[in-house]
Amino acid sequence: MTKRAEQNKVCDKDGHTLERNTYTEDNNLLPSADELSRLNQVDPSLITWIKDRTTEEQNARIRFNDSRIDLAKKEYKYVHTYNFVALFMAFIIVVLFLGFAGYLILNNKETIGTIFAGSTLVLIVSYFLKTKSKK
Repeated sequence: MTKRAEQNKVCDKDGHTLERNTYTEDNNLLPSADELSRLNQVDPSLITWIKDRTTEEQNARIRFNDSRIDLAKKEYKYVHTYNFVALFMAFIIVVLFLGFAGYLILNNKETIGTIFAGSTLVLIVSYFLKTKSKK
């Protein structure tokens, strides 16, 4: 595995360091070779125990990563389903509003029907432009 170090520092507006944090993580599963030889001199069964624990730890890490990948796939599927349903509902709303505007126009309410239809189209276009600008 790897050894990872991370440093963070907080500065004020003049650039003076106020706080500095250093974090080091040793992610190796097995001890070093000289440590293993010393442990073998103490008790030879410790090496077998360490190997077994290392295998269990590696398998646990693999399962953890697999579950994170599965979770990411589910979230990706959820977002796409949500976007499709939202787009479909927006289409239904536009059709209903424009149908209602047509109904008003056919029943001698031309001014209100035209305003209703125009405002529906303006709101939908502005919504889609706002959504596109977020990406």
